[in-house]
Amino acid sequence: MKLYVLPPSPHSKKVLFANAAMGLDLPVQVLNHAEQEQYSDWYKALNPNCRAPTLALEDGAALWESNAILCKMAAAAKSDLWPASDARYDILRWQFWEASHWTPACSKYIGYYVFGNHEIDLDAAAPDFHKFAAVLEGHLAGRDWLVGDALTLADISCAMILFYAEPCHYPLGEYANILRWWGRIQGHEAFAAVAAASAQAAE
Repeated sequence: MKLYVLPPSPHSKKVLFANAAMGLDLPVQVLNHAEQEQYSDWYKALNPNCRAPTLALEDGAALWESNAILCKMAAAAKSDLWPASDARYDILRWQFWEASHWTPACSKYIGYYVFGNHEIDLDAAAPDFHKFAAVLEGHLAGRDWLVGDALTLADISCAMILFYAEPCHYPLGEYANILRWWGRIQGHEAFAAVAAASAQAAE
């Protein structure tokens, strides 16, 4: 298997973190964003959405959507990040929540500060952000991790969008549980792979 990523993408950060955390050591090809390589014909054949990440499989097929890729990687690694128990359904719940609610709420701030779309009304975006931040904050009360007592794919899926919390000024000041949880993610040894790829892409 092989990963294709754009390191600035929070979704690519998920699979980079997981690749390191699981010890899979899958080969990683960084797409050339400056040359818009994600829109090239060869890549479009792998992922018609022209987004990253994509996981190329051994049989020549390709898997896209970051949370699906995480599950495939964890299954291949037989990793406890995707435990063979009913905890999987709780993990899936958080992955669906991240894709449907949390990332869209955070993405307004990324659009404004990273992509310079100043037509975005951050005052109008704030209620949605606080609505879903409160869900995460409440669930993390008295917990270190989203599911069970250890890091799982749920944490990886939901946390990587916070890579942009500081530069994009997410209004997180009142969410102490989220900030503590994010600190634990940043302290994990796998986070170094994400930070290194992001720094290299910025050069």
